[in-house]
Amino acid sequence: MKVLWEHKGFSIPVAIFLLIGIVLVLVVPYGNEVLFFNDLRKEPLVSLFKFFSWCGETWIWIICGLAALFWRFRFTLIIAATGLLMPLVFILKDQAAVDRPATYFQKENKFQELVVVPGIFLNRGQTSFPSGHTMAAFGLFTTLTLMAGKKRKGATTLFAVLAIGAGVSRVFLAQHFLIDVLGGAVLGMLVSTFVWQLNESKLIGKNQLLDGRIKWPAKSPGA
Repeated sequence: MKVLWEHKGFSIPVAIFLLIGIVLVLVVPYGNEVLFFNDLRKEPLVSLFKFFSWCGETWIWIICGLAALFWRFRFTLIIAATGLLMPLVFILKDQAAVDRPATYFQKENKFQELVVVPGIFLNRGQTSFPSGHTMAAFGLFTTLTLMAGKKRKGATTLFAVLAIGAGVSRVFLAQHFLIDVLGGAVLGMLVSTFVWQLNESKLIGKNQLLDGRIKWPAKSPGA
C-alpha cells in the first residue's frame, strides 16, 4: 500500500472516505446508513448512482483491458490478472454469511421502512460482506492509478471519485451496508497493489516484450 500512497490524487480522497466510513460504522446504528438515503432515492441521484454502480461491473474491466493494449501489453496483463482475482470475494461472502439489507430488514420487521429504487432488484440472502462491486471498482481504479503515475493527479483524482462513488452507490441502492463497502474497498486495493508488485518483480518487470503495444495504422504519404 506504500506505493499507492505516493499517488496523492487517489490516496488522499480514498483515505478520507475510509476514515469517515469507519467513524460512521462506529457511531451510526447498523442499517441506519441505508435508511438515510430513503428521501434521496429519486432523480437525478438514482441515475448518477446507477452509473457509479456500473463502474464495478465486468464491462468496464473489458474496456480498460482492451484500451491498455494501445499503451502497454503489460498493463492489459495487470488488469486481467487483477480482474481474475476478484471472484475470490465470493469465497469471503460464503464464509462471512452476512445478511443483505433486504434480508436484514425483513428479519427485523423493518422492510416497510426501506424506500426502494424503482426497477432495482434487491439481492437477498447472506452475501452482503464484502461488497463485490466495491472491491471490483477499487481494484480497477487502483490499478489505473498506478498505471497513470504520480504526475497525472487529475486522472487519479477522477479514479478516486469513481471508486468512492461505486462504493456509496451500493448503500444508496440498498444492496450493501457501509461495513461491506469498506471491506470491499480495502480488499480491492490490496489485490491491485499485490498484482502491481508482482509486475515489478525481476521476472516480469524486465520482460521487454510486455512493453510493446498495438500501434495505430500509419497514414500513407499524401493521404
